[in-house]
Order: sequence, then C-alpha cells, then structure tokens
Amino acid sequence: MKFKKCLPVACAFMAASGMAQASSYTLEKNASITDQGYTVSQLSGEGALSFSNVLLTALNLASVKLSAVEPATVAFNTSTSSTGIVRYVNGSVSAKAPVTSITGSFDGTTVNVTGVQTSGGSLQTVTTSQATLGPGSLSISNLRVDLSRYTAGTTASIDIYADLSGGNGFAPLSNYRLWTADTLTGPTTFTVNGAPQLFSATNTLSGIFLANATDIDNIFVKALNLNNTGRSGINSVNNRTLTNVDGFGRITSTISAFAQPVAAPVPEPSTLAMLSLGLVGIAAVGSVRRRAQP
Repeated sequence: MKFKKCLPVACAFMAASGMAQASSYTLEKNASITDQGYTVSQLSGEGALSFSNVLLTALNLASVKLSAVEPATVAFNTSTSSTGIVRYVNGSVSAKAPVTSITGSFDGTTVNVTGVQTSGGSLQTVTTSQATLGPGSLSISNLRVDLSRYTAGTTASIDIYADLSGGNGFAPLSNYRLWTADTLTGPTTFTVNGAPQLFSATNTLSGIFLANATDIDNIFVKALNLNNTGRSGINSVNNRTLTNVDGFGRITSTISAFAQPVAAPVPEPSTLAMLSLGLVGIAAVGSVRRRAQP
C-alpha cells in the first residue's frame, strides 16, 4: 500500500484506521479514532527546529536572548568572550514542541496527511545593541506544517504556519504562513498487517525560508527593533545561496501512534435463532415449490 504526500507515521496509523472514500480526519493527542475495524490512539511526538548557523550569526549580532514558549523547550550552548560577550555556539540551538494533532484524508488505498500541529515555541528578546535601536521581542509558536500543496518529486513548497506576537507595536498574527520548506525526507510507504501495531517514524523538513520576503521588515525588523545592521543579518538568513541551503534551519519530527484492531461483534443467541429460522423457512418454501412443479 503506497501513501503520497504524507509524514510516514501519520500515513501508518491513519491507514490503519481504514477511513475509506477520502474521509477527512483529525487525530488529537489524548484522543482516539475508531473506524473500519481499527481504533487509533496514543498520538505522541515532537517537532524540533534546529537553528541554522547563519541564523545564529544573526542572533549573536543582535545579542538576542532565547527562551521557551511553553509547553515547548529551548536548548542551547553558549560561549563567553574575554570581554564578556555571550554567543550561541553553532549547531547547539534547538526548540522542541510537542505534536498535538494530525489532519488528513484516506480513500481506502492512499492516505494523505495534510497537517501536523504543534504547541509552544520560542521567544526572542533584545536590548540596545550594535544591531538594534532599542528593546524588542518576537514570539514564534504553535507551528503547523501544511502539506496540501506538496507532492513528492516536485518543487511545490511545504507551508509552515505560526502564531506571532512581538514588541514595538507589532500586531499579533494567528496561524500565519511564515515559512516554506524546500524538501521533506523520510519514508512514505506503509502496509497494514491486521495486528496491533505501534507506528513510529522520523521526518526532516529542510530549506526553511520566509514565505514572503517583505516579512523581514514587517515582522523581524519591526518586532525586534532592528537597525540596518540587524536587518542585514536576517536578510542573510533568508538569502538562498550555495552555502546557505538551510535558511532558518531544519525541522525534525518524530511521531508515533498505536493501532488496535477492533474485534467483530459476536451475534446474540436470539439473532442466531432468527437466522436459523429464516434459513429453515427459505428451505421449506423451496421444497413446496419443487413439489408444486408438474
């Protein structure tokens, strides 16, 4: 059974749920779906955004301080110069957010996962520095990966939405199309074996760049109060080059769920008796008809 346009584990457990005729679904954490002979539950997982080195250069330039927007967590390593300047170490910064739901459709043969929702994110705050005009902040949280425009083997983008809020008069945005991802890696096939199954898989989204270049000014420069130096730093992050293929970074997701076959109901004794009586009646009618024939 082959699956298209999907994160593999989501394909797996949604296929197991057997939703025929392109049924749409949303499987949420701490909930279950029962259909077509399976109950699918125990959704768990997380999405981890690993900050690119180019992004860390821009953050260090503006002396950005990172913190978590719960329930996400932020991890990083820093180094301190002889003059007391604290910088993030390349390759050490990531923000991990729990997966809260998956949406998609299944037509009985092919499953299409169209969305993965996470909760929480990261908060960036700044004070006056060589790259800012003064205090500022930007919160990026509740990422939602939208695969509805993506087809494997094409250049169609994967859209990444987020909730945004910040300082300096920045108006909050909800479910805003902030980034696109160039590639999705990970297996996309799954075979249902009819037994209880725990599905798990890992996928990576890479080549994450702004969906709209104007958001450099409209979001990052405004909320973080960046000057021309700070703006140049963010612009470098969003500039596709041979040495900058990751953009803002990479998102690695790990997702799992459990599919349990639902036992066929055992007929009640009265139902069996009625069935037997019906068969006897049919046989009797057939016998009478045969005797009535010349």
